Amino acid sequence: MNAPADDPGRVMDAGTMPVAYNARNEFEAQCVRSVLEDAGIKSVALVPGLGIFGFPLRASAPGVPVRVLPEDHSRALQVIAEARWVGRSIDWDEVDVGDVPPEVARVLGRGKSERIFARLVKSLIWIYLAAVIIGIVVPVIRALAR
Repeated sequence: MNAPADDPGRVMDAGTMPVAYNARNEFEAQCVRSVLEDAGIKSVALVPGLGIFGFPLRASAPGVPVRVLPEDHSRALQVIAEARWVGRSIDWDEVDVGDVPPEVARVLGRGKSERIFARLVKSLIWIYLAAVIIGIVVPVIRALAR
């Protein structure tokens, strides 16, 4: 594996590549990869396990490692540190992002009473489902106990 870094035919095992950043999730890992790509640094972010319904099923430590080529590791660390500094230095209260689209303003502007009503309806549905399940399970258990 002594091929130059710009060799398109270069093959490396991702497990042997150094970790430049350990992201909390795949989305964050892809954001870091985007920052590295903008700086001309090739990277990979391999999710170390499967997930079902958002729950990770992996034996390794949580997180998604972003790996880079060994010769780019120190530069990648520097690029990530600079990006974090820039991100922290932005005063988002002073940034003009333009007008809020009407559909977003409508959702954000919903009153407290609408949210309370929606929660009440959801609670009643859960109570109804629990009563139905209990109504089915209790007679079955009584029948089995005889």
